[in-house]
Amino acid sequence: MRILFAHGLWSAPDGSKPAYMKEVLGWDVVCPDMRRNGWSISSQTLTIRQELESHRSFDVLIGSSFGALAIANAVEEYEGDFRLALLAPAFGVYETLASQIGDPSMQTWKEDGVRSFMPPGWVEEVQLPWSFMEDALSCGWPTLQHRTAILHGRGDDVVPVENSYRASEISETTDLVEVDDGHRLAESLDMLPELISMVLA
Repeated sequence: MRILFAHGLWSAPDGSKPAYMKEVLGWDVVCPDMRRNGWSISSQTLTIRQELESHRSFDVLIGSSFGALAIANAVEEYEGDFRLALLAPAFGVYETLASQIGDPSMQTWKEDGVRSFMPPGWVEEVQLPWSFMEDALSCGWPTLQHRTAILHGRGDDVVPVENSYRASEISETTDLVEVDDGHRLAESLDMLPELISMVLA
């Protein structure tokens, strides 16, 4: 099984999910540095498109959170036969972030032009420009037209599972699988083979 995996915004190519796929499931996994072209959704979408155009074929494209959103954007206008497995995809990232940080902080971010974030487990803050949110507004709800399976935890406190409801309900090619788990889906990685079987069927 050859997999292209896109990690989340604060994660890395050597994270727990690609490690599980390689070491436990025995899959051939390509996991690029999703921030190599920048932090925005458009920049990370470019990273996926570069991988898809590298003349390497993939059986399934798997993404986690922000990486899942990048994959969905990358293949939105492609006519190839792509199969997607999206883990807690960050659909509606603009609305989600806005609700989490509140209107006053959103206004300050817009006026200052930059906002600091401290990713979990990091030792240095990340400075994100306001253009990050402008990009999020335009790229937050890609159309799912390829065969897609979404895995989302009911206890996700980062990206509401309701966002995946919305994305799957308007797509005839998408199935949503809910699990009792959080955003990282750490207790549900054994669901991956089932998710892959769904999109390859």
